[in-house]
Amino acid sequence: MTYRKAKLYVSILNILLAMLLLFFIHPVLADYNYDGSPERDKLITTEHETVIGGVYIDGGHGLENTPYTQIFNVPDGTVTWARLYVGVWGGTDERTGTIDVTFNEIKLDALTLEGKDDTNPDVYCSGRGVYWIGYDVTSNTTSGPLDAVVTTSGDIDGRVYGVMLVAVYEDPDGEEVEYWVNEGNPNLHETNEEAVAEFPGTIELDKFTLGRLVAVYLAGDKAKDYLYFNDETLCDGDNCDDIANSNEYFFDFKTFDVIDYLTEEKNKATFDRGDETSLHPVLAVLTLHTQEEGDSDLRVSNVAVPTIYAGSSNTITATIENIGKDAAYSFQAALYVDDEVVSTASISSLTTEKTRDVDFSWKPDHDGEHVLWVYVDHNDKKTELNEINNKNSPLVVNVIDFTPPEITIDKPLDGEVVDSDTITISGTIEDTSDDITVLVNGAEVDTSGTTWSSLVPLVYGYNKIIVSAIDGANNSATELVLVKSLARTQRGEDSENTLPSLDNLNLTDESVPGNNTNNPLTGPSVILIIVLLALASWFRRGAT
Repeated sequence: MTYRKAKLYVSILNILLAMLLLFFIHPVLADYNYDGSPERDKLITTEHETVIGGVYIDGGHGLENTPYTQIFNVPDGTVTWARLYVGVWGGTDERTGTIDVTFNEIKLDALTLEGKDDTNPDVYCSGRGVYWIGYDVTSNTTSGPLDAVVTTSGDIDGRVYGVMLVAVYEDPDGEEVEYWVNEGNPNLHETNEEAVAEFPGTIELDKFTLGRLVAVYLAGDKAKDYLYFNDETLCDGDNCDDIANSNEYFFDFKTFDVIDYLTEEKNKATFDRGDETSLHPVLAVLTLHTQEEGDSDLRVSNVAVPTIYAGSSNTITATIENIGKDAAYSFQAALYVDDEVVSTASISSLTTEKTRDVDFSWKPDHDGEHVLWVYVDHNDKKTELNEINNKNSPLVVNVIDFTPPEITIDKPLDGEVVDSDTITISGTIEDTSDDITVLVNGAEVDTSGTTWSSLVPLVYGYNKIIVSAIDGANNSATELVLVKSLARTQRGEDSENTLPSLDNLNLTDESVPGNNTNNPLTGPSVILIIVLLALASWFRRGAT
């Protein structure tokens, strides 16, 4: 063999060896950064425009397991830009999982959350697996009540910090609003103390009468932290030194008046960690408004209540009227049930002697009588001619329960094989009624809160275990599992159930947990190894 041929064969061997390694090594092309994504010290501006209408910003509500539902109520108008945000706790930056989101009854693209290896666009992962995820929902954002439902799965912790919606809408009767939307996920900790949100461009200071800054944080604790606008300290009421103060909820959504702190150029908000262990500012929205506040007078002139069903989303429509001298801009109404706010609706503008219908969504979790009313300007943001006519007379409504119980069987798995003549079956039960009975194979079992369990005897062979439940409104539901018992008892041998002998069972079936192993020497890898061995043999023969 000539030297040139030998060199060629060696090169081919090296290339094939490199190709083989690609089957076993995953590329590390990650946008993840422990200190912050996409930047460690700033939020990035994703939208800056002016609109005749308004900017709707709402969300919440604190760390909870999935499925996680957040209800929104977008004002009337034509939506021109909308973005949905979801915060997820991964647990660590090593764990992976999935997230599925349904928004306004439309399922968004499913995402795989890959921790430190995540390369998904619009997925900002930092710290030890803290995610802030953005979705473009302009095409499926409509006015009125709508909701987002988030479900996570996999190895990640999977709890949701909160869900936010920012929607820009056009309204011919609205005011002129200039707005900036900044997003990201800086991780503020001992060696990364500050992050900024910059609002570029020149501002006509004489043009605007109102300026609002919305700030959203994840993972705040009880320690002190600070927020500045153009170096001026911002305060949440009397609280100026612990802005991210939701503590165990780990989600903060705050609004600040910044009109007196605006400058013509280089406006910015600064997030200061203070003494927080780890703090993630993830959203900063600045809106500037042109309309002067006048002598308005808002009242609720009518509330239309349909038949209300427990466990279902119900729409209550209220008519809001302005009987004052001047128009009212950017205010909010709330639906109260038994002294608690269950839904809100934002109104961008309402001129004098005009009315506007707004819809509220309420999903009662149990049946029975409830007291309901609507309160306009419930957070007392407007100065009105009359401040005592903002709500209707309370209404007594009766909630009807047509929702069947929701049974979950956690153990055993359907199709499970056991070598015993008894098994413990357990699971959970959810219902809109507290009066509920759970039966296992017809026998009533004890419940503890939302959990239940029972010891069930088995016969040799196949066993059908039926779990049923009935609530106080006579709604019922049934679930079942099949279990195979390998235990030969006198009872089992005398029964009509039969089962193949143990020798004939296929215990290597991939469907049996624990038997599904992956052999790396399959498919393309085997072919490459064969080629490598052939070339090596050829090389040795040619070299001799």
